[in-house]
Amino acid sequence: MRGIFGKLKQHGLIAPLATIGLCLIAIVVLLYGITWVTNKGSSLGGEARAEGESAATTSGWTAPTLNPQTSTPAPLPEGFPSLRRPPAMVESPEGQPQPVPTKFGLTYTVPGGGDWRPSASRVLGWTDGNGNDIATYGSVSDYKYNFCPERNGSTLADVGITGRNGTDIGTAAKEAIEKAEDIFAEESNGKVSVEISGPFDLEVSGSPAVRYTAKVTEIEPQTSCDVREAGFDVVSTRGYATAEVATLFVKHGDGAPGALTDDDVNNIVGSLQRAE
Repeated sequence: MRGIFGKLKQHGLIAPLATIGLCLIAIVVLLYGITWVTNKGSSLGGEARAEGESAATTSGWTAPTLNPQTSTPAPLPEGFPSLRRPPAMVESPEGQPQPVPTKFGLTYTVPGGGDWRPSASRVLGWTDGNGNDIATYGSVSDYKYNFCPERNGSTLADVGITGRNGTDIGTAAKEAIEKAEDIFAEESNGKVSVEISGPFDLEVSGSPAVRYTAKVTEIEPQTSCDVREAGFDVVSTRGYATAEVATLFVKHGDGAPGALTDDDVNNIVGSLQRAE
């Protein structure tokens, strides 16, 4: 070992080799330090992200909506009767008022014959521009179907019913009438003005009921025969099957030839009764 050291000293290699050794030691220390810092930073970053995700999840949480497409309906009370479809409609003699059965243990009545198309099975619904459900009703009867030749499937009035569980009649009626703006805005592809009146307390076959009325104006017509004003009425009451609360709606255009009068609408609303 002394011989080797002596030869290195004789040729002047001690100093360069010492310098190289120190450099290697410095490089090793540097690499170790970088690795330690990186691992520590990753660990801290992971903790920060975990905390951030938890905070975002908490602060961004919103209560579930009642949109039928995204929420689970409240279950019926045990033993509450349920129907998959409405009972068959027994047609009245020509020209006589036509009772329309529903799957909620209630019926409503529309004038017979003429321009009315009573139905226990027809469904009518609206969605917004993103495809989200606004409202859907069943047992829909319509009036003056295709009255506007420029709009296929146009109607001057529609009547139907829907049901809900886990709510009261006042809430169901209020939330139904508040959808009037979205319904007419969707149909006219633009903003509308809505004035809501109510609540009005009624009785349906001896059970409490709540009614709201909406006057819709500033409807942007899409054709020359579209109405510029309309009405939207809802009445909610106890359901006897399928849902705890049932809500009837009457949607009607105003100002067009043959449009429903206030008395016509009141007669339809007043016809709602428990099925015999």
